[in-house]
Amino acid sequence: MGDFVHLELLPLGKVLRVKRGTPLQDVLFAHGVEFPCGGRGRCKGCRIKVLAGSLPITEEEKKKLTGPELADGWRLACRGQADSDLKIELAQWEAAILTDDTVFPFTPRAGLGIAIDLGTTTIVAQLINLQTGHVLAVRAALNAQAKHGADIMSRVEFAIAGQGEGALQDMVRKQIGDMAKELLTAAWGASGDLESVVLVGNTVMHHLFSGISLEPLSHYPFEPVSSGLQVFDAAELGWSLPGNPAVRFLPCLGSFVGSDILAWLLATKLHESERLVALIDLGTNGEIVVGNRERMLCASTAAGPAFEGARISMGMRAATGAISEVRALDGGLECRVLGQVAPRGLCGSGLVDAVAAGLEMTPASTGST
Repeated sequence: MGDFVHLELLPLGKVLRVKRGTPLQDVLFAHGVEFPCGGRGRCKGCRIKVLAGSLPITEEEKKKLTGPELADGWRLACRGQADSDLKIELAQWEAAILTDDTVFPFTPRAGLGIAIDLGTTTIVAQLINLQTGHVLAVRAALNAQAKHGADIMSRVEFAIAGQGEGALQDMVRKQIGDMAKELLTAAWGASGDLESVVLVGNTVMHHLFSGISLEPLSHYPFEPVSSGLQVFDAAELGWSLPGNPAVRFLPCLGSFVGSDILAWLLATKLHESERLVALIDLGTNGEIVVGNRERMLCASTAAGPAFEGARISMGMRAATGAISEVRALDGGLECRVLGQVAPRGLCGSGLVDAVAAGLEMTPASTGST
């Protein structure tokens, strides 16, 4: 018996050579398999189908999967390890990269900048010409920390256990540094020096990146040690970027209301509005802001797990195959699927739309009896 085994991943067409006994969670996350509960066997989000080879059934799988599902080869990736050659069917969840060329007021200056949205699930980075405001390159990826839990509190739980906090910090700093280098390579030849890198994210992401203790956020009254502006230079973070630019993580607004919402407020100018406006971010960590230039109220909740699979059998994040829009039309439902492929599940916006469309189609709303 050799020291290595082979994993064939379909429909990706990849064959991996890994050390015998390697946990599948350590291997499959990079290839699109997500672990919403952090690999604790509490959900079914990491389902894979074994087409060839043997992957023993565990007690957790007997509780989470039905008899027919187990007979068809379905397993939980977080419960298995590579003890023999396996042929596995999995779904490659492509990260949707969204761009917006809307014109907005800004003060032009020389050079290039990188803007990064450090999300709990997804990280999106853009290289921007600071003179024109044009986006020169975009990169998106699943947050590598997500293998230790999809929601905020699972991440906090892992962080405060043992050396988890340092591991999560090193993981995300390295990932973002690599993305920054990829952006510069993709826009090779762009004029100007890299002058600045700016990050936004929720309070937990802010703390994990900046090296601030998460322990106060793990219990009542959930008051952070510091949620203010954090400033580094690239070399301090282990990044080899030309000019060693300043790296700024914008300040958060509260315990679980982050600088991503601050960026939304600035972009929409809600703080200058005379009318009462509601701003809703249905991300993994969901936030709501209601107000105008006189006063604003904020709240947050674990929206991702609620909308993307914790209690929704076909829930998923906003990726290829997700139903993102639903509307009532001529007595039926019309759906929009991201990536224009066969639907695989419902993301948060699609679920909210589906509920609204269902209400529209009820007898009470149509006036029938």
